[in-house]
Amino acid sequence: MGTTIERRDAVRLGTVEVPYVFKRVPRRRQVHILVNDEGTVEVRAPWRFGLRKAREVLRKNTDWVLKTRDTVRERLARRPRLVTGARLPLLDGSLRLDVRPRAQIGLFDGARPWRGRAERRGTVLRVSTASLGEGELRALIEHWYRREAATWLAGRVEHYSPRLGVRPSRVTIRGQRSRWGSCSARGTVSLNWRLMMVPVALADYVVVHELCHLRHMNHSRCFWAMVGSVVPDYQHCRRSLDALQGRLLL
Repeated sequence: MGTTIERRDAVRLGTVEVPYVFKRVPRRRQVHILVNDEGTVEVRAPWRFGLRKAREVLRKNTDWVLKTRDTVRERLARRPRLVTGARLPLLDGSLRLDVRPRAQIGLFDGARPWRGRAERRGTVLRVSTASLGEGELRALIEHWYRREAATWLAGRVEHYSPRLGVRPSRVTIRGQRSRWGSCSARGTVSLNWRLMMVPVALADYVVVHELCHLRHMNHSRCFWAMVGSVVPDYQHCRRSLDALQGRLLL
């Protein structure tokens, strides 16, 4: 029982034939259905779970699967294109995207074929890429944001930890679609790299929120009092973040 095994399959849900990705994941105990950022349905299941059971689970959740897939596809259709001149949000400011295609043949990065890179030059994010495909561009830009998040968000944790009298055992950068951050019982604070695409005040609120969970693993009055001692307008921050869900460029 080693790495995740992935297969592609399709199932009829109502009158629609729906392709999906089936993943058997080592040590997973429960079945999880999701629709990823590109509108693809995925079933992540325990190791001994088979395709027949996966189809049954999808059929039992037909309404949710079809509705969620349609919602993601509608969001994708409204999403601005990543072309030269597009504005990329970065905390309280923005960067201008500059896409520069380069031939892939003969270009190598170490032992691997060169696929592209993203680098900031002042107020411009220059993306040199071997492909103009939307997926490739998004992957390169996301990778750049993740690198920035690893440094900047860690700095915000260092800034607020002493004020709150807490210290996380570890800080990780993740890419959840439905959560801005989380805190584990072991003291690990996880922060979403997309916080680099929201105003500083909102990103700081999330950092403070998760750090406060190191003291209160709940949303009790004591927890909110601790949050409010550092972020008095936290309720406004919560509403602003809720309004941004599903509306970011990436």
